Amino acid sequence: MSTSSNYSGVWTKEAICKGNGFIVEGVVKKIKMHSMFINTKPSIHDNQLPTRFFTVVVDVDTTIKRNFNADGYEVPPKMTRATAISKGYLNKFDRVEAKLVEKVEHGALAAAIGSPTGKALPIGFHDDSLPSLHPAVKGHFEFWLDAEKNAHKDIKVGDEVRIKTIGNSVIAESIIKMDTFQISNFSGDTQLLNAWSNNLTRRGDMDDDEPKKKDDDDDQDWS
Repeated sequence: MSTSSNYSGVWTKEAICKGNGFIVEGVVKKIKMHSMFINTKPSIHDNQLPTRFFTVVVDVDTTIKRNFNADGYEVPPKMTRATAISKGYLNKFDRVEAKLVEKVEHGALAAAIGSPTGKALPIGFHDDSLPSLHPAVKGHFEFWLDAEKNAHKDIKVGDEVRIKTIGNSVIAESIIKMDTFQISNFSGDTQLLNAWSNNLTRRGDMDDDEPKKKDDDDDQDWS
């Protein structure tokens, strides 16, 4: 399936992708290609966004905010400390697992990446999609990945995926199948950080395919 839109707003990374962004987990419900026909010319100093996208509608389970350190490198999500609770005189303990601190509810996600009125997609991007997205269909969000990238080629309906957005927008930096990479689900899993050391991203270089030099502190194994 293929769709298209005419857009009269500014179509640049600087205008659309402000903020740190989000990491979203959920199940793919629909996929399609979408083209944007832009009616404005960007400034020569701004980064033009792609105009052809692989889009996925995801039934979102968990969302967290992306975090970056002072050097611009991505760091693991904030979590509460795991604790042990005594069960009595036999020195038996119940372990309380660490939990995410910055989980984002559906309404807050929609307001951040969609429209201030709580729609999951900004007005004018593709209004025909709105009836099938949050809040009309609770928890369903649409994310757009540059069609020139190959990361989407194996994604299909029913896959459980993890998506990183570029800033607070529906534009996706990456999408991966969680089962393929054996990545733990965020919800209540002590192995949450098992893939972070291999997937650090420097803010501002999200679209650069060349490897970046990282400080020793960023090469830790977060497993």
